[in-house]
Parts: sequence; structure tokens; C-alpha cells
Amino acid sequence: MSTDDAILRLDRINTQYGAVQVHFDLSLAVPRGSIVCLLGGNASGKSTTMKVILGLVAPRSGRVLLGGEPVTGLPTPKIVRRGVASVPESRRLFGAMTVRENVLMGAYTRGDRGAVREDYERVLDLFPRLRERERQHAGTLSGGEQQMVAMARALMARPRLIVMDEPTMGLSPRHVDAVLDLIATINRQGVSIFMVEQNAAHALSIAHHGYVLQTGRIVLSGGARDLLHDPQIRDAYLGGARAA
Repeated sequence: MSTDDAILRLDRINTQYGAVQVHFDLSLAVPRGSIVCLLGGNASGKSTTMKVILGLVAPRSGRVLLGGEPVTGLPTPKIVRRGVASVPESRRLFGAMTVRENVLMGAYTRGDRGAVREDYERVLDLFPRLRERERQHAGTLSGGEQQMVAMARALMARPRLIVMDEPTMGLSPRHVDAVLDLIATINRQGVSIFMVEQNAAHALSIAHHGYVLQTGRIVLSGGARDLLHDPQIRDAYLGGARAA
């Protein structure tokens, strides 16, 4: 059994698309039970980091460890079965399917139907707005409601870790606050969170630790509160992340 205290660890990851190198010895860790955010502007390598974690892109070198065990090179379905769920950018819901059908898609790898029904009820208790719209087609929901569906779908997999790609992108301020509150609530229930965000203020307001990625390299890391309130760091990096 591993003694690693990180639910997720990237160890000296180098990634390329053809001749273009995206990551340069990228290393980061998500301690168990924490919220960790990865900040950076466009073309910094954030989205590729998510794809490496989920097994959608294979790094040229380095390791991805889940609970101390290597998962580098495993296909995405096997990584999901090991306890990783995803809330992708732009939600990627099935617009012609109902909220209920979309949420239950998160349990597609599970065979315990009775427990799935119980989990579904618990998830709707967490997202009461979705219970009101259970039979509504997902494509007719607001952006914030669609994000809630994507988060509820991820929870149906009973994950140890949820990775989120730009969870507040394109949302109204009211829905941003609601989504951030829900992320914090999910984390308090014992699920570790790794989120990629351009909006540093949003991410750091709920995170425990943050990393700043610039052209494939980690250039800053530290406690979220320190990063949020340090004037020099905020002006040099976090302001740029918000504006990107």
C-alpha cells in the first residue's frame, strides 16, 4: 500500500504535440481532501495538463500517480474506474436528453443499481435546482444549471478525485458564486478537487493550494491565501490570469 499523501501527483511531465513541447518537467500534487487550482493564461498548457491526467494525451516522459500508483498510459475508462471523474470545459452535456438521463450517465461504469438510485437521490439533494428540472432537456438550461448537471454527473461515479476544466467560464456572477459554493461543499464531503481556471480570484477563493503555469512550466506555487493576497504575485500573474 502506498504511503503517498497525494491523491494525484504529476512527476516531471514532458508533453509534446509533434515538434512543439507543451510541458517542461511539470510537477504538481493534489493532497488528499484538498482543492488545488492550476492557473494560467491561454496557451500555458492547462488544458493539456487535464488531458494528461485523464489519459487522453500520453506524455513523452514523466509519471502520473493516482493515490501513489502509476496510471501513466492507461486508457481513460480505466482511470475513471480508479476513481477520477471529469467536469469538462463547456460541460459537454447531451442537450436532447433530460437532466436525469445526463446525471445518470456518470454511473455508466457502475453495476450496483440500488446504490446508484440512492446516490442519485443524494446528488439531487445537493442540487435541488436540478430536481425541479429533472425531466427538462439539458440543452434548455442556463449555463449555470448546465454546469450543475456536469458536476452532478461527475459525482455519480463516486470519485475520489474530480478534475474540473474552467468551471466558471461563461457564467453570470450569480451562477459563478453558486458553482464555487457547490465545489467547496463537494470537497467538504471528502472528494479531492483539481481545477484549471483562468480566473484566479475565483479559483483561489475556495482552493487550498495553487500553481501558476506559464508556457508549460510551473513558475509559482503556494497556499491559495498567500497567492491571492500577495500584491506582487497578484499584479504579475493573477491579474494576467483574470484578463486572459
